[in-house]
Amino acid sequence: MGWVMDGLESDSYDRTYGDVRLVRRIFAYFKPQWRPMLVVAAMVILDSVVSAGTPILISRGIDVVASTASSAALWVIALGVLLFYSLGWVSNYYRQTRSAEAVSNVVLKLSEDAFRAVTERDLSFYDEQPSGKIVSRVTSDTTAFGDVVMLVTNLISTLLYVLILFAALFVINVRLAMIVLATVPVIMGLALSFRGVARRVTRNARRVLAEVNALIQESISGIIVAKNFRQEAAVYEGFLKVNRRAYQVNLIRGWVMNTIIPLLETGIGVSVALVIYYGGAAQLRGLVTPGEWFLFVQTVGMIWFPMTSVASFWSQFQDGLSAAERVFSLMDAGPRVIQIASEPVKTLAGRIDFVDVHFSYTGREVVFDGFSLSVA
Repeated sequence: MGWVMDGLESDSYDRTYGDVRLVRRIFAYFKPQWRPMLVVAAMVILDSVVSAGTPILISRGIDVVASTASSAALWVIALGVLLFYSLGWVSNYYRQTRSAEAVSNVVLKLSEDAFRAVTERDLSFYDEQPSGKIVSRVTSDTTAFGDVVMLVTNLISTLLYVLILFAALFVINVRLAMIVLATVPVIMGLALSFRGVARRVTRNARRVLAEVNALIQESISGIIVAKNFRQEAAVYEGFLKVNRRAYQVNLIRGWVMNTIIPLLETGIGVSVALVIYYGGAAQLRGLVTPGEWFLFVQTVGMIWFPMTSVASFWSQFQDGLSAAERVFSLMDAGPRVIQIASEPVKTLAGRIDFVDVHFSYTGREVVFDGFSLSVA
């Protein structure tokens, strides 16, 4: 696989940040957005409670209807389910709108900071860095950064939802709840072990996207020179080479990201089979009611579907962290040329003398070697 990654080395100013440091810097940008984020947090809690309460209400309704055969109880349960779904719609609406507002403001601020950092870099920085790669960080990476927060809110809502359901399961039947809980470490272990690989392949995908953007921008800006020297074929050949590498890198990323889902679905199938068997046996012995058995069977899918979603979101989450890492690296890049001299200006004689001037940008590409010039 190494041949695919050839040419995807990090830029000279790239840095590697730990997850904790990245999250702290992200939270610093969201601190001014605490009001809409507070609404988002409240809506996340409400949505989790409503989503978890719906199957519990249906389960209790099955037992009530089975024991009383009352149509009035059936209407009450139906209205309760309708109310829960309505509250879920309202909470999700406010969560999405307020999240979009906060994320848009943060992306705007981050783009401004990134562009300000670009304008403050000295000319030696642009001698070594293609402008297309810089543009990719200011535009594409800042947008991908905003996706992290939407994913985090979904993750928090999912985790609260799962915790509420597990609490209800343990209240109903500890043994069946332990069977469901036993597969959690396997699923979480797969998801967490997937984190490092996901970060690496998404970082490479970001780098190759920057290379494609850089090549396109440089080719278009220099198309006059290319046409004057009849080098269109060479320019096109260079694009094909980079484009093939981008295809290969993104193909590997697709393979990696789509591997985790079948593994998790295998765990879901085993969990459902165990719950159906042990729950059915317990119901035949009178240890659980039909409604409780229904709740366990339904809850297995309801719990593992969010867990599977967390794993599928993980690729996008790592993509957002990789984008944030690239933007912060651009912002944290120090100046290559530091002006420290402070020479006093003497009486001006009306002439400028350059005497034996030696100058180079990188130490290898010499611009002036013993240059002398007198301007009167």
